[in-house]
Amino acid sequence: MQYTDEEILAKAKETVNFNGIPKGHWLFLVRSKADANDRFDDKVYLFKGEIFVKASTCTTNKGNKGTAVIEPGWNYEVYKHGKHKSKMDALVQCKSIPYRRDFTADKKTNPSTKILTDIIGVNFHTCDYNVNQDIVKTNIGGWSEGCIVCNNLKDYRFIISASQATKLISFCLVNEF
Repeated sequence: MQYTDEEILAKAKETVNFNGIPKGHWLFLVRSKADANDRFDDKVYLFKGEIFVKASTCTTNKGNKGTAVIEPGWNYEVYKHGKHKSKMDALVQCKSIPYRRDFTADKKTNPSTKILTDIIGVNFHTCDYNVNQDIVKTNIGGWSEGCIVCNNLKDYRFIISASQATKLISFCLVNEF
């Protein structure tokens, strides 16, 4: 799953709900076709306007305990800087987004319910409360109940720090292309 900046921006501009590239920092998320159970197999790209800043690995799927699955498309100004569970710096959901529920136990992402729209606490955070470690975790475990979770702690710190100047963060989620 390697893309050029031009490929990402072109895909972002043709994605559902596109209403312009945000001027500040925003996230472009790619959900892997592999859909490996309990693995960080998705990608997060940080942009500032149309300028690429950083890429890392993450999950956009539920972990072992989760049931929420964010729908692909643009979600404008849905995150603000705050704390995840009062324990770590994070991008915290502050606006409703579309999602589905997946109550199956087949270890795949297959939401079969209708699309809901609400604030349900699907934050952007990392996979360890000790965020000052320089580790890359491979298993999601209980870290995502629908949140977007970055598994590379060094990259995560960079994304949170670099995006501080942007008050409200948008994201575009697409399936692997």
